[in-house]
Amino acid sequence: MVDMLKVFISRAKTDGQFEGVIPHLVDGGLSILQDTILFMDHDLDKARNMKLLLFAFELASGLKINFHKSELFCIGAAQENIELYTQLFGCKAGNFPINYLGIPIHYRKLRNSDWVKVEEHFEKKLSS
Repeated sequence: MVDMLKVFISRAKTDGQFEGVIPHLVDGGLSILQDTILFMDHDLDKARNMKLLLFAFELASGLKINFHKSELFCIGAAQENIELYTQLFGCKAGNFPINYLGIPIHYRKLRNSDWVKVEEHFEKKLSS
């Protein structure tokens, strides 16, 4: 089913319904990771398009997206509209830093102290 979601997103992106960020680093600026993390540029109209696409995916697949279990992260100018985004997607606002697969994620450069926990975790895993 994730493949079907990838096709939906790819077609909508090609049609200009929304766009991602950092297209010079990630093909087209959008990538679907295992837990479905979507990075999008700040644009409420295109966010509405994404919500409609996700709703269409639910209808086509019979799967339910648990928006109430999801978090939305805004940086830069998008932070001014975080309430609109959370209402649109029906999820809560998240705070940085977050951990994804044990790796800290932040919009700013991580400090060395942020990596100490990761290093300790790997050392613990390797010693057992």
